[in-house]
Amino acid sequence: MRRVYLLMATIGFLVCLAVSAIFIRMDVFGRLLADKVLANAAMPTEKEMPPTSGQIPFSSADIQIIGGRGEGLSCSLPRLLADLAFPQREGREAIGLQMRQACATHDYCYRHGAATYGYTQADCDFLLQEHAFRLCYFIERREPGSDMEAKQSKCIRDARLVTLGVRAGGSDSFRPLNPDVDALSEGLENKAGLDGRASTYFEFDPYPVRSLSYAVYRIADAPHGRQGLKALYKFSMRPSGMFVSVATISKDAKFGALELHVKLPGDPSYIVNAPIVIATTHRGNKEDWFVWWQRRGLSETGGRILAIAPRRATKEDWNCLYLAGMTDAMLGNSDPCGARSTIAIVEVGDAGRPDDGGFSQIVAAHGAQPVPDTLHLMALQTNSCLGNGANTPCFRDILISTALRRKHQPQEPLRVTDQLAKEPPGQKQEEDYVYRNYVSAPLVFQSPLERDPLMTWARRDKDYESKAFVRRIGIARKTARPKNDTGRSRGSVWLADIQENDEPLFALGRTGERQSLVAIRKSDYTGMGRVEIRQWRLPGLRDDDSGEAPLIAANTAACQPKFEGTWLARPPIVVSVGSDEALVLLSRIVAAKEENGGYGLELATLKIGTNGRCSESLFSGPMIPSVTLIPNATKDDHNRPQPLLKQKRLELLRQTPTLVDDLEGDNTLEVIFPGAGSPPTAIMIARVSKDGVFVPEQVVAESMIQK
Repeated sequence: MRRVYLLMATIGFLVCLAVSAIFIRMDVFGRLLADKVLANAAMPTEKEMPPTSGQIPFSSADIQIIGGRGEGLSCSLPRLLADLAFPQREGREAIGLQMRQACATHDYCYRHGAATYGYTQADCDFLLQEHAFRLCYFIERREPGSDMEAKQSKCIRDARLVTLGVRAGGSDSFRPLNPDVDALSEGLENKAGLDGRASTYFEFDPYPVRSLSYAVYRIADAPHGRQGLKALYKFSMRPSGMFVSVATISKDAKFGALELHVKLPGDPSYIVNAPIVIATTHRGNKEDWFVWWQRRGLSETGGRILAIAPRRATKEDWNCLYLAGMTDAMLGNSDPCGARSTIAIVEVGDAGRPDDGGFSQIVAAHGAQPVPDTLHLMALQTNSCLGNGANTPCFRDILISTALRRKHQPQEPLRVTDQLAKEPPGQKQEEDYVYRNYVSAPLVFQSPLERDPLMTWARRDKDYESKAFVRRIGIARKTARPKNDTGRSRGSVWLADIQENDEPLFALGRTGERQSLVAIRKSDYTGMGRVEIRQWRLPGLRDDDSGEAPLIAANTAACQPKFEGTWLARPPIVVSVGSDEALVLLSRIVAAKEENGGYGLELATLKIGTNGRCSESLFSGPMIPSVTLIPNATKDDHNRPQPLLKQKRLELLRQTPTLVDDLEGDNTLEVIFPGAGSPPTAIMIARVSKDGVFVPEQVVAESMIQK
């Protein structure tokens, strides 16, 4: 018996020794395992940056949607684990800094992917791997040595190990549409809110090529002949095209059925994606346009801009968007779409490559009064604009004339010149680690005394866990020779004490004189802790970037509201209600009486005023029962058990966003639930003044409950 004990003790000792060795040398053994398990993972052969994930606004108004649930964006690696698995050797940077862009997409995907795009955990994990592989070329290209293949293999092995880690240990962090029974039995439903462990709707992926079916919503001008100034548009997306449905809602007609407006087949030459909404003017009146930046594929930046004015567009105009993919030979002797003034099909590259803009995605240029019949967009290029071997970012100030009827409208790239992208006399302009500029999409500011908008974005470097470098790039116009226009820094700044869980940031007062970057986050991860709002007031613009960039401290005292983190599970919506003020619309799912469907949608607002100050408490709004929002959860509710209908309504609430905009042009905001179930009906659920107060006589929830 003693020999048996001795044998067992020896085996136990050897097992502990082996486990300790594997743990201590995780960088070696972990890579061996990752290389084996993920040996056949496809690596991109092209040298293109991954897309940048983040908010995609649903309206042309100054509206921002804050995703991420207030939990930050990072690679979420404990320091000990990061040091063991990814030791910093040969002067390489921390893995959390190198892979931040891929990790940000992964965080969004884990928290919102299931409800928005139907993504699974596997979809998110392999999306992380694909984006990490794409980053590897840009991570390794500037390191010493000439053996690019060997260097890339090190980064590729890191990417495999990161992927293996989330595949093995990410199940507790992934938010499915329905949390498992064990999570609910532990009481997490009550601690973190009904959505604490569940996915919620947030449109973050500009090219959801992994999804077979998803829906996005836009608010834009109502089609001609419809009641009201604005309408709700639902784009039901498929890889082969999209269905466009419309519902018109006003203060007099608070319900609107979503009716099929047009079927828009996809063009096999381009990725099928959803549009953004851009405002311009036509004959003295403000006008919305749907604008698509259609890439040929994720392996290149070639593409085209496709646009249509929904108020003036006829069904034939919508059909012309499909005909836009046909060549002259296919169209024959006559082009039925050539003279239409409500659509635009434009390439923005230079003469050599007219369809290659060099950028991945576009953002709206908010701010100044738009030029008549002109779509104003901006884009931060992912490819260098210089042909002399220089390595520095560029951007494009894109002005598309909808009146010219010209297919090729070249947009000159503008060089970024600041402290990170210096231009020494007689030398090439260089910037280290350019890939770090694309973790989040740029924000566009418009100072009241400036002619042109300002591209603003934050980049993190060595002190990435506590500092960020904010780049503010304007345009230096050359009146005599517009082709010589270039970018110029208007004064870079450092943000102090900006942690990774402060992101994503949003802009406050971006068209005013008091401009700030703001973070809204949970104080802890249970959701029960108080929400924290941190602000960094940006200094006035400078004419250049000389001297040391000022260090801006976070202001945590101006706005200290008392509300729980459960309000951040569904993305807050920030609406500009003045040059320096904003209104934050909050919503969350709560329990309700069984006769009301068991669940309801609760609303509240927070007003952020001048100097970033806000009220201590929220303005409380109505609670709308799920049976009011979704009268018919299925096509045959009468033959379905009530528990099943209750669960189905909960799923549909999570898969449907809350929208807000001024539909009537009367300085009062309408809150819209865009409809779900069968058939879906869009509903105005509240009206809110610009001060954040729910207008009692115009809150429709109570009357709907009585009905």
